[in-house]
Amino acid sequence: MNLINENLKLKIIGGKPILLEKINCFFIHRTIGEIIDFGLEDFYKIIQLFELSNKELEETFNFPMDNFFYLLLNLNNQTQLSSLIERAFYFFTGINNIQVNLEEKILTCSYNNIDNIEINQEGFEEIIKYIDIIYEGNKLREEDEDDSNLSEAERRMKEKFKNAKLAREKAKAKKEGKTQFSDLIGGFWSKSNMNWEDVLHLPYYTFYFLLERLKITDNYETQLRCMLAGADMKDKPLHHWLEGQSDDEE
Repeated sequence: MNLINENLKLKIIGGKPILLEKINCFFIHRTIGEIIDFGLEDFYKIIQLFELSNKELEETFNFPMDNFFYLLLNLNNQTQLSSLIERAFYFFTGINNIQVNLEEKILTCSYNNIDNIEINQEGFEEIIKYIDIIYEGNKLREEDEDDSNLSEAERRMKEKFKNAKLAREKAKAKKEGKTQFSDLIGGFWSKSNMNWEDVLHLPYYTFYFLLERLKITDNYETQLRCMLAGADMKDKPLHHWLEGQSDDEE
């Protein structure tokens, strides 16, 4: 079963801004070049900062705190993180002139000469949702599956498969994390027949999408050459790259 919202996926691959309905502005899909200009280390920092879990914050401060309020506190108190948080909001959405209201737990900002735009917890969570999808590679599902008709054994089996898949994804991410971002860009450029400027203008998600497809075609060509050379391919059936992959296999 295809778990990806295909309409949204195509829009993201196209690099189009995505309307944030809760705050009536757009989530910006930044390019490889824009991320380089922003600073790769700072890019990783803002992803980590916006992705902090409530549990992590509670363990740090020894009392309950959610991530949005943590960001508001830093902005209000002009801490060392304030400038980075302001840059992060501009990077993800293009908003600026941020003002904090701790009592109402909102921030007000400007967007494209429109003043007094308010962002509350729900609006912030919508921003996080697209950070997850575009910059963290998490998949957007059409809807959660109904488990009400499953037996207890079936639910346990489903949970077992889910945990196994998560373990595979973590292992894959750990392995790929050892590759420098510059190596990925350089390797893609050398194999893609694109000029350097066009590679830098690729949106972030699009770059990784094309990189994955390049791996698929490269693996196919390697397998085909091995098969033509007489190699035994019984354990590795040839899978044509045009057939693609299901989202469960990626």
